[in-house]
Amino acid sequence: MFKINRLRTEILTDKSETIDDLYGFDFPFKQGLNIVAGENSRGKTTVNTCIFYALGMEELLGGHNNKALDKALKDSFIIKTESTEEEKDITYQIIWSKVYLEIENIDGGYYSLERVIKGADGDEKESNITIYKSRLGQISSTKDEDKGVFFVNGQGNNDNPNGFYQWFTDFIGIDLPEVSSSSRTSNYSPLYLQMIFSAIFIEQTKGWSDFFATMPYFGVTKPKEKIIEFLLNLDEIKNSTKRDVFYKSKNEILDNWNKIIKAFSFLEKQNNAIITSIPENITTDKKEIEKISSSFQISEEEIITYDEYLNTKSERIAELVNKPIAIIESSKDEILLQYEVNKTKYNDLINYVTTFENKLNIEKLQQQNINNQLIVIEKEIKDHNNLIKVFNNNLFKKHNEAKCPTCAQPVTQDILSRPDFKIPQLSLEENKGFLISQKKIIETTLKSLNETIEEKNTLLQYLKNNLRNQESVIKSLSRDLIADDRALSETEVVKKIQLQQEVKNLEQFNVQIVELKETLLELANKYFNVTKAIEGLKQSDDENTLSSFEKNYKKLLFDFGYDSNRNYQISINRKDPFKYFPVYKRGKDDTQPQSIRINSSASDFVRNIWAYTLALRDNGVKHPGLIMFDEPGQHKAKQSSLKKLFHRCSENTVKQTIIFSSTEKELDEKEKFDLIELVKDLDKDSYQLINLGSDKVIKHFS
Repeated sequence: MFKINRLRTEILTDKSETIDDLYGFDFPFKQGLNIVAGENSRGKTTVNTCIFYALGMEELLGGHNNKALDKALKDSFIIKTESTEEEKDITYQIIWSKVYLEIENIDGGYYSLERVIKGADGDEKESNITIYKSRLGQISSTKDEDKGVFFVNGQGNNDNPNGFYQWFTDFIGIDLPEVSSSSRTSNYSPLYLQMIFSAIFIEQTKGWSDFFATMPYFGVTKPKEKIIEFLLNLDEIKNSTKRDVFYKSKNEILDNWNKIIKAFSFLEKQNNAIITSIPENITTDKKEIEKISSSFQISEEEIITYDEYLNTKSERIAELVNKPIAIIESSKDEILLQYEVNKTKYNDLINYVTTFENKLNIEKLQQQNINNQLIVIEKEIKDHNNLIKVFNNNLFKKHNEAKCPTCAQPVTQDILSRPDFKIPQLSLEENKGFLISQKKIIETTLKSLNETIEEKNTLLQYLKNNLRNQESVIKSLSRDLIADDRALSETEVVKKIQLQQEVKNLEQFNVQIVELKETLLELANKYFNVTKAIEGLKQSDDENTLSSFEKNYKKLLFDFGYDSNRNYQISINRKDPFKYFPVYKRGKDDTQPQSIRINSSASDFVRNIWAYTLALRDNGVKHPGLIMFDEPGQHKAKQSSLKKLFHRCSENTVKQTIIFSSTEKELDEKEKFDLIELVKDLDKDSYQLINLGSDKVIKHFS
């Protein structure tokens, strides 16, 4: 557990007279509730993001290093000055800037963190955090052995001894477990600290849209469930990790099984054979696998087994070996007849192959076109994501106007927000959603087409091999027809060679069948063992912990004024879907729970996040202790609800809560947000109010 004691930024500008002539801000924080309040656009978010950045958590804001920070911390900022004549905005260009954060753990250990926002030279890296074993005011006198440099946003920064998150984990006093991973190269992954902080730091832009909405992706299987299991110290985290790994193995076995089944299909087409008794689904019955057999259709009416077909070919070879090679003169009529028959077969086959290949080329062209469509739609999705980031970060906005900085044309999120358009308008998010659905359709079509083309390529190869064999026979027959009548017939020699090759191919075909069956048996054994391992996992005894958590969450939820549903309809789900999260049920016997998100009003869902986040901290044995809310009064939450939230946070004087809040804003037609009203009934010793007022947060250090 830890808390923040002090936050300070230092900025050197082009108007600084000396290197000690600095700008920035410096705020102390206390145990319990801290409220950072100010008018809109005065710097609350700037203060908020500095805490994220100092702790290496800027990834939760949607960027790495200083890309997640406002330009007022890395490029330039404005200070309004009053002269005798008029107010004047002065722009300050930033030469270098840094953020400092003093933190304290449960053992009373003080450390100060220093991180460069904009470096003065190339040696100062944004990805480095310098740690001082001292209070913030004493870092200049810290001995070399009491400070160190650690890195973030690099390979292995969670488990490397030089990585910041490893140090920070030890400082907080939590031991992060290995959990299951969806990676192809490893079954396990560390439970990343950034994932845990997505459950305790709720930022304004995205944080109120869902539980743990800002959690970055690290390939952890069922990451939200793992976070809750860790914070509440559930026994299930060990079982769920084992279960996930077993299911991952099970799915890999199923994938490999399906690949082998597909290999039978390719083998069938390559050899113009019929393979029967292939199990439709995976089986652990050895007899079912041993039933797989092959046969060949030698005429429209007759199908014979592999052994019969092989014997027929072998007997024909034996006949040719034992039969004296005929002289052309004695078999001239037969050679001529065979030539005509084989020539007709060859022409029919070449026409079929040509038609087949033309159709296949059309499908390949279609495949190329669909691939091009996929590339285009992926680019459009990427462009939409970039535009959404632009609007979310207010890059176009100045004085509440949305204009392109290049051409000065009006820019809106509606794409077509113009009075002369009479068609329905979609937002960027709606357009992006449509594009994603189109992408899924294209990917499904492309997958099916790829499989078809792959199968037809195999069949085409088989047909071309037959064509070459037919060509060899016709050439030998034609040479016999023009050869000296006293010469030996070349056709019989060619036929014997071809038959010998066919027998070799059949024997190789049978070897491949046997190998595939052996592979299926190996997979069946693995499937049996992993299924048995899953069934053998013991049941976790976490009901008391979950019941206590649920009780606390529901009490908080309804204390905050939730009224979208009744108390008995809300519960913490114990299994998938929505495992460990609030769900709505029509009644106690409802077997199909629904997400609380789609069954609550927008303001009530925000109350859900309040209650859930606080309950996780109250009941979380391994919770870091700190909670940070940025503008919790989202979606016009009632003043009375916010008052309850502030009161509940002020009651917990052991753990720290930091709330960033506006001072005044409209909630609805009847009610207006008033910070003074919210805190007037709080015990003065139970909270600290940092009022930014109406001025910009960045000021000159006098």
